[in-house]
Amino acid sequence: MKLKIVLLIIAAFLISDNVQAQFFPRFSLAGGPTVGWQFQNTDDINAEMRKIGIPEFPKDGFLTLGGGGFIELPVKGFDWLRIGGYGTGFTYERNVTDQNNLTKTVFYSYGAGGVSFDYVKPLSKHFDLTLGAFLSTGKLTIQMYQNAPGYGNWNTIFGEIGSGSSSNNISRKLSVRFYSAQPQIGIGYFVTKYLYAKINAGYLFSVNNEWKADNDIPVTNAPEGIKADGFNINFGLNFGLFTK
Repeated sequence: MKLKIVLLIIAAFLISDNVQAQFFPRFSLAGGPTVGWQFQNTDDINAEMRKIGIPEFPKDGFLTLGGGGFIELPVKGFDWLRIGGYGTGFTYERNVTDQNNLTKTVFYSYGAGGVSFDYVKPLSKHFDLTLGAFLSTGKLTIQMYQNAPGYGNWNTIFGEIGSGSSSNNISRKLSVRFYSAQPQIGIGYFVTKYLYAKINAGYLFSVNNEWKADNDIPVTNAPEGIKADGFNINFGLNFGLFTK
């Protein structure tokens, strides 16, 4: 009896695989985390850091973290197409305490999300090659803080605004929305039946809106070189369903 049950289970898996191969030649639905490295030109922002006496941001790129997923539909004539959705970003901090015992801190952040369209070329049973583009939008944000020793009293915080007096405690937020397109190439590897690893590389081109400060106040004379543009590479693990 037990042998019959085992044989039935094996037959069910074989039939299932044959049905998938016949009716769903290339169906995939998967997603997972990504980690990457993004290069940006930091010359202009570092020039501002030097002016205010704060250590510079890296010139050799930023570690990015994110995630996303993709789908391949078994549509005749479009079985080469992979459509994905992804988000990624980073935040880096620089700070210093000056000779007046004032603590100065700057956070530089990048965040973006969008959709990808890739041509998929199977290379073997386990490997495939993708060529495509990632279309996204996001924000670059610069947050600046200066705090005097002992800052943090509730009454002092509200009193600074109510009295209209000058203060050593400063908070500023600058941000700009960008729109970008990234041609990209990738190599994928099916680790198991339900796990797909992929490495992507591409160059991001972006166009900025105008910079805004604090309560959406337009900023003039912003440096043109603070942009999301640059080469980036990322690695992702995707868990899901795959038929080939």
